[in-house]
Amino acid sequence: MVKLKDNINNIFRDIKNKGANNIKIGRCIKIKNSKKTFQVVGLNYKRKICWVREWPLKNSAHSTFEVSVNNILISTI
Repeated sequence: MVKLKDNINNIFRDIKNKGANNIKIGRCIKIKNSKKTFQVVGLNYKRKICWVREWPLKNSAHSTFEVSVNNILISTI
């Protein structure tokens, strides 16, 4: 168990070193190659990915997709 915990801590450190340390569910973010704003709806630190949807929500379906934390530019307020 200690080994797994160490691996998880290393992943958190890697994510923080990439400038994505403020990624939390519900936060709005910007991603590479897009001028749109997205909202984080899920996180998987082990795989270094998060699930996002376009923000603000529209009346149509809310498409959710996976994005690598390496593609996150900034966390917005």
